[in-house]
Amino acid sequence: MNDLYRKTFDEIHASAALRQEVLNMTKQERAAAKRQVPRMLLIATIVVLVLAGTALAAAAPGIRQWFSQQWTQETGRPIRTDQLGLIDQLSDAVGISAEFGGITVTVDSVTRGENVIWFLLEIDGDLPSREELETSLRETAELSENSLSADSPVGCLFENVELAFDPAVLAPQSGYSYGMEQAGVRADGSIMLLIEYRPFDGKCSFLEATAVTMELSDLEMGITSCGSTVSVAEGPWKLTFALPAIDPPPSLTTGSGQAPGVVPLNRNLSYGASLAMDPPGRETMAFQDIHVTPTGFTIFWSDPEQTTRLFPPPGLWYLVMADGSELRADPHGSVYDSLPDGQKATHYVWPVPVELTQAASLERRYKEEIQSFALN
Repeated sequence: MNDLYRKTFDEIHASAALRQEVLNMTKQERAAAKRQVPRMLLIATIVVLVLAGTALAAAAPGIRQWFSQQWTQETGRPIRTDQLGLIDQLSDAVGISAEFGGITVTVDSVTRGENVIWFLLEIDGDLPSREELETSLRETAELSENSLSADSPVGCLFENVELAFDPAVLAPQSGYSYGMEQAGVRADGSIMLLIEYRPFDGKCSFLEATAVTMELSDLEMGITSCGSTVSVAEGPWKLTFALPAIDPPPSLTTGSGQAPGVVPLNRNLSYGASLAMDPPGRETMAFQDIHVTPTGFTIFWSDPEQTTRLFPPPGLWYLVMADGSELRADPHGSVYDSLPDGQKATHYVWPVPVELTQAASLERRYKEEIQSFALN
């Protein structure tokens, strides 16, 4: 049984900076305080979007629809036509399937950018019914009758995900992380699952043409309200497909600047010593540039020594659009230490690819502190 959302991996020789804990929180939990729009859990075949009083054509099934829903959830506003165009530019329909034990896994579609790639999977076939799943969960997890909400959807995950790219995307000794989020249930009962994959390599880009081999194993299912899963099938499901090259979309920069890093607290207290601790110290960290792309942003630090000794600036990062929409970055930044000349960087990912022509500023917010960076 497992309620895993994200796994983080390092190769044997990966640096200590890569060992980041991003295991125990779902996106729903991390963003609960900021949600203004209820999560839409079902992916329908057709949805009609109405923007500025004009009805658009129905969104194509697949990852385009997922991100359309996510944009509204994240910003509280309907998605714009230029935003849909950017998602289309970065996305490919795939439709490759593999079968094992009566269960078919299909790569529906893929969206990619610099340092992140999303796969939308469809899982179908001889899956347990909701009644069978509830019975198994009660038996294995010793759940009470009231712990399984009738309104909570069925979800799934793969305990093991292996990805290979040809030509190689990852440096030989780089680590990576992957996350999974439930993307709904279609009318025919098939389950949709979004896998987000991030390498810990600052030179990585998924925009070049590449062949992808994905191997999935140990499929587990659960009901999202109870936080437990049961094993369904071992697999493996092996899927191989090609992705064409994508022209890099325009990016933005802030130029040089600075932000306050945090001096770690000394927690080596002797027995009987007072547990009262002063607030952590702050120290200015200079950066050469913040590079903003449609899928995230990277802070290139000026002093590698500071990034070893200090925590990055506290707070949450937002991209503020000209119409007032705000897109919050994933709060878990990846530290890159494999850049030339010892330079280090911290990378964050947007939850939705974003068209940058309407971006106004990048903001860091921490308690009452707001730091704004103009975008060029």
